[in-house]
Amino acid sequence: MNYTFSSNQQVNNTLNLVVKRITDMAEDQIRHIQQLTRIGQALSSETDLDKIFEMILDEGIAFTKADAATIYKVSDDARSLEFELVYNAKLNMRQGGTNDPIRWNPVPLYDDAGNRVMSHIVSAVYHNKHSLCFDDVYQAKEYDISGTLKSDHNNNYRCKAMLTIPLKDHEDTVLGVIQFINPLDDDGQITVFSPEHKTMLSSLSSQAAIALSNRKLIAGLEDLLMQFMRSIAGAIEKKSKYSSDHITRVALLTDMIAAKINSSESGPFADIHFSEDQLKEISMAGWMHDIGKIITPEFVMDKSCKLERIMDGFALVQARASNIKTLLKYMQIKLDTDDFESFVQDKLGCKDKDPYAFMDEAIDFIRELNIGGEFVPDPVIARMEALAAIDFEYEGLHYYLLDETDRKNLSIRRGTLNPEEIKIMRAHVSVTWDMLSQLSFPKKYNQVAFYAATHHEALNGKGYPQGLDAPKLPLQSRMIAIADIFEALTSADRPYKKAKTLSESLTIMAFMVKDGHLDADLVDFFLDSGLYLDFARDRMNPSQIDKVDIAAIKSKYHLA
Repeated sequence: MNYTFSSNQQVNNTLNLVVKRITDMAEDQIRHIQQLTRIGQALSSETDLDKIFEMILDEGIAFTKADAATIYKVSDDARSLEFELVYNAKLNMRQGGTNDPIRWNPVPLYDDAGNRVMSHIVSAVYHNKHSLCFDDVYQAKEYDISGTLKSDHNNNYRCKAMLTIPLKDHEDTVLGVIQFINPLDDDGQITVFSPEHKTMLSSLSSQAAIALSNRKLIAGLEDLLMQFMRSIAGAIEKKSKYSSDHITRVALLTDMIAAKINSSESGPFADIHFSEDQLKEISMAGWMHDIGKIITPEFVMDKSCKLERIMDGFALVQARASNIKTLLKYMQIKLDTDDFESFVQDKLGCKDKDPYAFMDEAIDFIRELNIGGEFVPDPVIARMEALAAIDFEYEGLHYYLLDETDRKNLSIRRGTLNPEEIKIMRAHVSVTWDMLSQLSFPKKYNQVAFYAATHHEALNGKGYPQGLDAPKLPLQSRMIAIADIFEALTSADRPYKKAKTLSESLTIMAFMVKDGHLDADLVDFFLDSGLYLDFARDRMNPSQIDKVDIAAIKSKYHLA
């Protein structure tokens, strides 16, 4: 648009040209301010650092018309500068960030003796924490530019003007370095970096430093959270006198299942892909699934046999049997044969059998029954009840073999815990929910509490503590449930059960699928993917790893 400033056309044209240039400059400034604003907004909302760096790099290139630029990040061990983004318009190169990864070796910050490397421009900027600007980097004789010269020669390129700026956080710690090369004028010729360029690029560098600092802070907090969770899990496992490492193994297996699902290209999980945040959320839930056991008494967690209490209940039974045998010896001397036999039959229920052998057999029977098993049949319970009936007084002393607590514990049909102890043990899941649901997890991890607290739920609604059924149990909960059950079945260091073989464990899981407890698709995947064998080879005793007939196991729940 032309304006009329004068009747003199030459003057009018000159003034219009000035107006146009001023307008173009103003529009450029407005565009840069808008871009800086967008970058600032991105710093508070964008979680992908690569995208933020690309925005910063692109804006710096647009403002200076720089032909090339690089962003370096300080390595985790603070020993080198790693290439984060590399751009060169003339060489048609753009690597790093959301593009192809950079394969170049990092720039060392220290030598083998631990001395600071000051010979490279970027390492000097890192150590001195000040920018370096060269109108012609080939004249920077005090620095080793052999790498630049070699690269230029190989690529028929001329690196001339260079501006290198440290990325410093609020504590003046250098987190990285940003470098721009060869600003161009309007004619496309290499010029030098102006004071305006330096001011603008310093502002961009500050924003890049904020992005890096935020990522390090967030990563540090997440690392601290995971370390805290693992520390708590380790403390819970140390409550037990048996080194089971159950939580560690369940967390490991849960991670393995999630990773294997992510790599699945066929079957029911082919379209499922957990993001990095979801993988972390699943892992956290795996580590925290038994946090509620922090309130479970040790005598319940470690109850290795039915009669075990705070003390060894079986030793008490043996002592009582010894007292009865001592009384028998006394009565055998005191009474004639008929009266002694009558006494034995009346008090012990022992007929036509040597009473001492009867007592020894009773102790052997109780010793075996004291060990937790898969199922105790009715005749065994009946014999135990008959022994519990031995209860009499003689000359003011009370003689008995089993008290009411012993009788109740020896009546346990499966395992070593009685109903009251099972209730105490199961309470850990509710406590897990109570503890984790009160924590303010980041939004992306807000399901940790639910996944961790539902690993004892069942698809048929018969699990605990809430009795949730299949529609309310997401895949993540089902994964932890399978990991928890498989680890418990295959564990060889539980005091209350004999170590099961791989095939025995998987067969039990198959029946759990049949009963509607476990997810059939997930158990199929667990078998077909070979996950069960990967975990077994890594964590099970070789003696437990037997041959597994997958087809036979699946036939338990895939009924024709």
